[in-house]
Amino acid sequence: MILGILGGMGPAATCDLFRKVIDYTDAAKDQEHLHIIIDNNTQIPDRTDYICGSGEDPRTELIRSVIKLETMGVDYIAIPCNTAHYFYDDLAKYTKVRIINMICETAVFLKNTKPNNKNYLLLATKGTYMSRIYTNTFKKFDLNIIEPSESDKQIIMSWIYGVKSSKFDVTSIEFESFINKYCENGEVLPILGCTELPVLAQRIGLEKEYIDPVSILAKRCVELAEKNIGLRMI
Repeated sequence: MILGILGGMGPAATCDLFRKVIDYTDAAKDQEHLHIIIDNNTQIPDRTDYICGSGEDPRTELIRSVIKLETMGVDYIAIPCNTAHYFYDDLAKYTKVRIINMICETAVFLKNTKPNNKNYLLLATKGTYMSRIYTNTFKKFDLNIIEPSESDKQIIMSWIYGVKSSKFDVTSIEFESFINKYCENGEVLPILGCTELPVLAQRIGLEKEYIDPVSILAKRCVELAEKNIGLRMI
């Protein structure tokens, strides 16, 4: 079984998924780890810019990476970028390899593991909010997505693009205070719905409970490899 990672959106998030797959693998030696091929395609145009109407279409480069990974023999593909899942159906048309849908996997995981929770605060890019990929997917599982105010969305965007440029200029106290505005009673849990945000949370030592779709994706990648099931689409 060979896992393909369609990366580069951004590189730190790609590394985060790679590391988590390694961490979640029960291996005693090199040969027991997953065979992973990573295409860190940093030439993929900004997904949010395109969705918001001001940028180049990223699908050409996304499809190029999908085809490249399939040609190299991967059995399944993971994409460590939430916003890129807006193009999921377009990418699936160009490959016989299964592309794991991180948004769907997150909804399934939460439905199964947190039956008493129904409402989730989404921290994400403006492109993810505008695309409604979380809202629409979670609705199928009878789960609700809460969005922050427009001014708070801008704060989140500054954090995300800070990580992309290796700047971590927010403290854990500031991050937790931000979350508490919407999740103070504990009935609402935050989803770090941009792959840069778990990187930021880990770097600053955020202690408040949060949902990390990258971890959910990594665990699913390992689970599929352990089951060694056929993943190529018929």
